[in-house]
Amino acid sequence: MLKFIKGLFVAEPEQPAPDNLILFTPNDGSLDVKMVRRLFDAGLGRLHVQYRHDWEVLDYLKFLDALPPEFWPRIVLEEHPQLVTERKLGGLQIHPTHRAPRQWPKSAKLSAKCHSFDELCQTDKNCAYVFLTPLFDSISKKDYRPRRTPLEHQVIVERWKSQGGCPVFALGGVTAKHIPQVRQLGFDGAAFIGAVWKSDHPVRAFLEIERAWSGKSMRPLKRKY
Repeated sequence: MLKFIKGLFVAEPEQPAPDNLILFTPNDGSLDVKMVRRLFDAGLGRLHVQYRHDWEVLDYLKFLDALPPEFWPRIVLEEHPQLVTERKLGGLQIHPTHRAPRQWPKSAKLSAKCHSFDELCQTDKNCAYVFLTPLFDSISKKDYRPRRTPLEHQVIVERWKSQGGCPVFALGGVTAKHIPQVRQLGFDGAAFIGAVWKSDHPVRAFLEIERAWSGKSMRPLKRKY
């Protein structure tokens, strides 16, 4: 009964933001599950859980079980494909040179993180989207800087699309102020890490990125953040 009464006062999650705005979990080992829940409640559309050398399968299960199952379809893993299918997660991020697991369900989207046009061309043809990184100076990784100019990245994106490539998202140092340039360069979406996790207000930081991408067409929110 107490659980039921508490449930009456739990605010309903917001409608999901576009899934071409993707948050990666922090790569420094820190991960605040409560903040992940708050971000999902605010409408985060897709979360990529980066590889953790200190995590076993049970750690991933513990992470998933700390979140409501309705958010699982928005989660992508970089390992343990069996968990993706068993828990009906949103997808699997694979290495550019790896192929999709056998009999992979179409409902679990494949993706890959690439650093060059050559790597883009090596990706599995079943990938629903790919990342091109790094676009700007990293916020989460010290001394991790782009090896190409924005114009060179634009040429890569244009060439990739001219060959029928899947949507490509910008990754690496992306903040709300970079979004206009990201769109101008021809990217189909953006991914971010430090802009959110290094912020004093991660939810607001995410919403600012969404606002910068969507402009006046931003989804209506039930609450203020």
